[in-house]
Amino acid sequence: MTDEDSDAKPTSRTDIERASVNPYATSMRPSGSEPEPAASSDQIGTVLAFDGEITEVDIRMLIPERGLWILLAVLMWGMIIPAFAIGIVVATTNMFFSGVDSETVFGILIGVFVAIGFAVATQYVAPSRRTRRALKQRPDLVGRAVGRFVPSGLLFNDGERTHFLNGDYCQRAETTKHGIRVPLLEGPYVQLYLAKRLFERFDETVWKELQAIWQQPDAKPFDRDAVMERNCQQLGKRPESAISFDGQVTLHVPVDHAAVRKIMYRNGGMIVVYGVAALLAWHFGHWFIALGALILAISTVRYFYNSWRWMAIPTQDTTWHQHGWISPEEVVSVTETNGVRLFRNECQRTEWIGETLVWHLPTNRAMYFSREHFESDEDWIRVSEPSSLESVPSIE
Repeated sequence: MTDEDSDAKPTSRTDIERASVNPYATSMRPSGSEPEPAASSDQIGTVLAFDGEITEVDIRMLIPERGLWILLAVLMWGMIIPAFAIGIVVATTNMFFSGVDSETVFGILIGVFVAIGFAVATQYVAPSRRTRRALKQRPDLVGRAVGRFVPSGLLFNDGERTHFLNGDYCQRAETTKHGIRVPLLEGPYVQLYLAKRLFERFDETVWKELQAIWQQPDAKPFDRDAVMERNCQQLGKRPESAISFDGQVTLHVPVDHAAVRKIMYRNGGMIVVYGVAALLAWHFGHWFIALGALILAISTVRYFYNSWRWMAIPTQDTTWHQHGWISPEEVVSVTETNGVRLFRNECQRTEWIGETLVWHLPTNRAMYFSREHFESDEDWIRVSEPSSLESVPSIE
């Protein structure tokens, strides 16, 4: 389905998130069900299996930039904040002996403000704080995780849904001494956090072999239909009664300017704090501290500019090609890089947006279907008829 074929226009930023496959989302799959990857003979021995519960502690230990935060904390609490604190004490002592003047008082207040600002900034980027913010946005980052890494990618089950991520995801995975994190391309902290304790035996040699396979360019010409059918097969056998679908989905998603503005204001505040700190450090002769604060201010300007650019963008288009099948009990939907298998009764409600049928799922997810995705009118009626009474006007 192209944008000329439909009037579907989501009303919020979450619709773009709903469209993508969510490897953590909750569904109605019975607890304890195991993933069943379609293993071939060349996969034997090149497998890393895991089984267990992802916890908040796992995310905190594996969250990106943890080492950078430790360095920042050492600089802040070990050098910058003590330097400002000592400067404030010295200035206050001199003020009592030499008399009160407005310039000294102003300098002391600015110093206190900057020291507090540095302390708050350090705490804001702490792994524990970032973990809590990530879980507030996506509480389904924790929970059941059982599956395996194989040459074709990653197949796993969250206790309810079965998911497939191909080698494009896996080659971006990073290992640390605590485990593996697999980016899910929904933001820097939305990742699959797999602690090494989840693996019965984490073999570094096998992991390197898998990484080498995922990074190898495919010598064959790209055949999208074959790739998507192979991804579909990874998620299990298609029932004889299932209805197939295939086609393109295009959404025009309004940019969430309120959220962007919040980020822009926060980055602007950080620039002010770092700038004032640099000026004060330079005034009192602390050249090294002034240089460090200036570098932090300049690096934050880039994030501020990116946020400012987004304020001028009214909508963002997102397009993907989907393929799969729908049976009376289950649905399999895949793209060129990922896929999911879930029960149909996971659909909480349906609606019509123009000529597009939308199935709303838990955790702000949705599936989108139109007539062009199905081979016959009969198949389309079988899928859409139960939802016909919940039609809503087209969203402009």
